[in-house]
Amino acid sequence: MPSNAPGKSTSPGAPAASRWFGAVAGDYARYRLTYPEPFFARFAARCPQRDRVWDCGCGSGQASLALARHFSEVIATDASAEQLAAAAAQERVHYRCASATASGLEPASVSGVMVAAAVHWFAGPAFDAELRRVARPGAAMAWIGYLPVHMPSAALRAWFETFYSDTLAPWWPPERRLVDNAYQDLTFPAEEWPFPDDLAIERHWDLATFLGHLGTWSAVQRAREQGVDPLVEAERDLRALWPRNGAAPIDLTWPFMGRWGRIGSVP
Repeated sequence: MPSNAPGKSTSPGAPAASRWFGAVAGDYARYRLTYPEPFFARFAARCPQRDRVWDCGCGSGQASLALARHFSEVIATDASAEQLAAAAAQERVHYRCASATASGLEPASVSGVMVAAAVHWFAGPAFDAELRRVARPGAAMAWIGYLPVHMPSAALRAWFETFYSDTLAPWWPPERRLVDNAYQDLTFPAEEWPFPDDLAIERHWDLATFLGHLGTWSAVQRAREQGVDPLVEAERDLRALWPRNGAAPIDLTWPFMGRWGRIGSVP
């Protein structure tokens, strides 16, 4: 797919992403996917302590709440104040508006770092330096996300492939290709472990919920900024393919992907 929208030649990066997702913060909190619970238990088991973990680029807290079930304190940071305002409160989770490269955390203060569906916006030397600054020796890190949805019928799968790869092609930011390749094109600044291959994200959604999810995508937000709403035609097409004209829930599956490892050596 083309890596830039029409007339664009550079990556928009994290500031633009904060604007896109901040504009749909309420829908983001409602429709964005959460992640397989067993992974958080495995991640916590790899951390040297279960006292303090950093959820970097937390959005509206999709991973933060899961981490709170395994750690005494979750520092959840995001550059979008709107996203943080939409996050669900939890006594162990402390939300802060901060960038990935200037977290405000104390040196050597966290036993783990989680980045859920966000590392493609800010990975690089500045983030690596912040990781080394805030992580304790032996701290674990995980970058997690998901690949495009698997739909239950051939007609729906064909529609989705066209929508994802063709209709939205002019609007996907260049960072999207990093997600599609499961972050393998990024340099992982840690001792890496094999990532679990036995987990997936599963939902039973009707059409309205699925469209709500699509509405949180960066490509859709980029298009809308230019006066184009790709979901108008998408809803019309999907109603013809979806059981009971969109009213019936169907099974949807997203492959769970990521990378994880140890940031520093164990003392």
